Amino acid sequence: MARVGIFLITVTLIAGMIGCVGVKYDLTISSTVGGSVTTPSEGTFTYDADTVVDLAAEAEGGYQFVRWIGDVCTIADVNDATTIITMQGDYSITANFEETPLLHYDLTIVSTAGGSVTTPGEDTFAYDEGTVVNLVAEAEEGYHFVNWTGNVDTIANIGEASTTITMQGDYSITANFWEGEPCFIATATYGMPMAEEIEILRQFRDEYLLTSPVGQALVDLYYRVSPPIAEFITEHPSLKPIARAGLLPALAMATISVNTTGVEKIAIVGMMALVSVALAVWATRRRTRKPDYT
Repeated sequence: MARVGIFLITVTLIAGMIGCVGVKYDLTISSTVGGSVTTPSEGTFTYDADTVVDLAAEAEGGYQFVRWIGDVCTIADVNDATTIITMQGDYSITANFEETPLLHYDLTIVSTAGGSVTTPGEDTFAYDEGTVVNLVAEAEEGYHFVNWTGNVDTIANIGEASTTITMQGDYSITANFWEGEPCFIATATYGMPMAEEIEILRQFRDEYLLTSPVGQALVDLYYRVSPPIAEFITEHPSLKPIARAGLLPALAMATISVNTTGVEKIAIVGMMALVSVALAVWATRRRTRKPDYT
């Protein structure tokens, strides 16, 4: 009887061992709205006992992975989108996603004297990240809009009174206005209406050109023909050095007229005349010089 008992126990143990070798478990994987499981995928998969299975979940745009839920006792890290699970039973797990919370940014708007921002107004406004905000600035009588300054990296066109700004951070911007008529070509050439060169040209216009009928006619002609030229220069920044060179004679004349006394003006004009005569004599002699032959 003892031998029979030992035999039965041995057979039972062997049968149990043989049975364990063939044990398999099912892993059922799913996901919530906002993403999917890319490894191994979604569905039901069968694995041998103690198999270590890689898991990887990916969120869609506007969503983020939160955690694995369900039969997660053998998942290495339930909060990690890329992790592993050890198969020690039949498991059903779900990759859980949720919408990414929107960031909110402040837009602070002010203006200089001579105008105001009518859209959205002047104050501090809160917007969701990525919001495109309309901006409209209006000048008062006798003033004109110059540009937007401050945090202007996402403003569509800083030189336009009606434009947009895209909210990607906390921004503070200013609408700038200038008294008087704009110097279209000079502004496009030098980039800023408050540039020293433009101020000299503006002063020359006001103190000299506008004091005579001929000068007034020249100014009127300038304001009629210059806007399209200025727009072309603005659209083609590579032309600015050429435009600056073209403005040098006018800038030199304006500088002499504005920044020198009467005596200094006479001296400068005389010097320029002498230089012109010297250049003319030099050019004449060069033309009449016989060529050297060697």
